Amino acid sequence: MEQKKWFAMIDGQVRGPFLQEDLEGKLSSMPQALIWGRGQSGWIPPEKWLKIAHETAASGARQAQQERLWRIMDDGKEMPPMIHDDMIRHLTGKADLTNVRLWTEGYSEWREIYQIHKIMDELGVSRRTHPRVPVMGTLVCESAAGSFTARLLSLSEGGLGATDSKQVKIGERLKVVLKSSNLTTPLPATVEVVYVGNDGYFGMKFLALQTESQSLIIEYIKKFLVTNPDLK
Repeated sequence: MEQKKWFAMIDGQVRGPFLQEDLEGKLSSMPQALIWGRGQSGWIPPEKWLKIAHETAASGARQAQQERLWRIMDDGKEMPPMIHDDMIRHLTGKADLTNVRLWTEGYSEWREIYQIHKIMDELGVSRRTHPRVPVMGTLVCESAAGSFTARLLSLSEGGLGATDSKQVKIGERLKVVLKSSNLTTPLPATVEVVYVGNDGYFGMKFLALQTESQSLIIEYIKKFLVTNPDLK
């Protein structure tokens, strides 16, 4: 089983990816760091991360002893639990996997297939057209129900992910402003909500983005991928 990789945010800069044992060895030298890994709904302090990482490792050991069960959510409809091979057979040949979400023991939320590289490889599908990378910042949103601020969590040329909001619905359009120390200026955009998790995480795709803003996003992603080639 592929080991999960983690990232550390120190003074506004993202470092990683690290394997669990490597990151544990570095925590003493960066006590103010915040930690994030794929499938996690936000950056968390080291003490909370240690607890989660150890629980995840223990869960992985249990799962190695028995066949785990998977759940599939397809266009909002949840299917009965199934073993891995049955899940792969069900998904093989499906033309559009965009609205498919998977859950199994150890996951804190439903995940897109594009977040689970092993499953993607087994299905023979490509990774995201636009690589998604972690970022820290705020997202100022204007919706039909009013204005609110969320925490910016991930960013790609095609969209972004944020958390700390349960006010949005799939299909809703928002006017947003991205603010991050990783970007040189606030970036305005129009987005559509394409995913909403039970924990407040929501994913969006860009509908309207200025050329200058797109260039800044591409520049940040390229720099991040140069220093973190494992995410390519």
